[in-house]
Amino acid sequence: MRSYHSKRNGFAMIMAIFFMIVIATLLSYMLASTTETAKRTTNTYVNEQAQLMAKSAVEYAMLAVSGIDRTTTGCLRTINTFYPSAVAPIFDINVSINYYGIAGCNGMGTSATIATPESNGTMLIDVYVSDNAGLGLSEPIRYHRRTLQKL
Repeated sequence: MRSYHSKRNGFAMIMAIFFMIVIATLLSYMLASTTETAKRTTNTYVNEQAQLMAKSAVEYAMLAVSGIDRTTTGCLRTINTFYPSAVAPIFDINVSINYYGIAGCNGMGTSATIATPESNGTMLIDVYVSDNAGLGLSEPIRYHRRTLQKL
């Protein structure tokens, strides 16, 4: 006949295996949750950067338009750039500009009928910011900002 002590050792081993399985399951869930949170944080951070890049691109486009002589060089239609550099870009930034009511900007996207003596004209600026595919984000970032600016 077996003693009570030997039966208890077998039960203790089963309980130890059960607790090891429970702890391993909890650890794997925590690891998966941490990984998902890190990806989400990275995507949110890059998306916020893209929004700020779009806002800066609008201001840069307004500066670039105000710095050219439209009577001799014509009108600036597009600006394409990379951030921080073309060698290892994080973002590809594309700006397209349409003019309304501006003398000397004849052609596509221009309407001279809206011009008034009080107005110097209007620009419709579209900015597209997209991420570099090599960043390894779980979701690609593509942000569009459209703004109407007075000259």
